[in-house]
Amino acid sequence: MSPGLSGSPRQDDSGRWEEKWAAKQIPWDQGSAHPALVDLLETRSAELGIPSSGRAFVPGCGTGYDVLLFAQRGLDTIGIDLSKTGVAVAQNWLRERSSDDPALAERMRVEEADFFAYAPKEPFDLIYDFTFLCALSPSLRHHWASTITRLSRPSPNTTLITLMFPLDDVASGPPWSLSMEAYHELLDGEWELVHLGEIRPEWGTRIGERRGDMIGVWKRRVR
Repeated sequence: MSPGLSGSPRQDDSGRWEEKWAAKQIPWDQGSAHPALVDLLETRSAELGIPSSGRAFVPGCGTGYDVLLFAQRGLDTIGIDLSKTGVAVAQNWLRERSSDDPALAERMRVEEADFFAYAPKEPFDLIYDFTFLCALSPSLRHHWASTITRLSRPSPNTTLITLMFPLDDVASGPPWSLSMEAYHELLDGEWELVHLGEIRPEWGTRIGERRGDMIGVWKRRVR
């Protein structure tokens, strides 16, 4: 795990996530990249200026479905996760899907790391958050927002895609409830929402009884 930065928070419950991966209790794993993300990339990328080159970042990448998706689009993509077992699962899964394509394999990497302490050599042009913010304690949300900004390239082309889930009002978690108001409070200072899309019912994220999601595209504000 990456060493902590001075004064930075730490992701909580690292042992809890390792236990879940080791026991294969991973209800957040949807089995593939989210169809709403795939559709967005296929139909709106040019209009929204979503990068197809440069560097992409997927915190809490799980099995690596999104790492593969962005790498297939031409982005050098890094995913991170707290769980050693989860990282091994993702590395093996990605290796199997790029065994006959060395160039694709070169564009994908998964590391065991703490999101708040992560310090890459270069910033990212595209960041994707799905079932990551909702897994963090609500007390860490402002640290999430500042870390997202720190890791992103200070350019008006830099893109943050948020698949916002669960948009409900449940007191317990994780996943912890989110709202559009919460996203705007966290991001509006450094990011501008340029697209907000509803998700077709058959594509909706489901973790147990939790429901409610939308997909947002944000651009970095540069002053």
